[in-house]
Amino acid sequence: MRIAKHLAISIVGLACMLTTAVRAQDYPTRQVTLVVPLGAGGPMDILAHTLGAKLDDRLGKPFVVENRTGGGTVTAAVWVAKAPADGYTDMFTPSGTLTTNATLYKNLPYNPAADFVPIALLVKVPFVLVVDPSLPVRSIPDLIKYAKERPGKIS
Repeated sequence: MRIAKHLAISIVGLACMLTTAVRAQDYPTRQVTLVVPLGAGGPMDILAHTLGAKLDDRLGKPFVVENRTGGGTVTAAVWVAKAPADGYTDMFTPSGTLTTNATLYKNLPYNPAADFVPIALLVKVPFVLVVDPSLPVRSIPDLIKYAKERPGKIS
């Protein structure tokens, strides 16, 4: 009895996996739009075009890059959030669209946690803090001290 129960559960699980695999094999059946929230010709745009061309070749359907600039990436994010959740409108975006924007804007017109599902991390970009070499600053504590000693003078 116990073996029959496990066998039945296994068969149901296998059937569910096979149905999902068959459904996934049909994607895409038409053009996919990769929305880039930054200007054409920049590094993110070039990367999106490169990836789109590879996906064109591999999946046999066009992957079109569409730049929707403005609002610190908010314009594109809102447009993608309101698109049907069918996998045919995807956003190729910097992480700040889903992280930093939530702290910068009081009334963000999209919910980063509910409106999007990250599917791949493609690039890691380091950020560097630099100052004019003429400043007597060699560390972040130096910079903080220097700025506090000159309120309103440092930008």
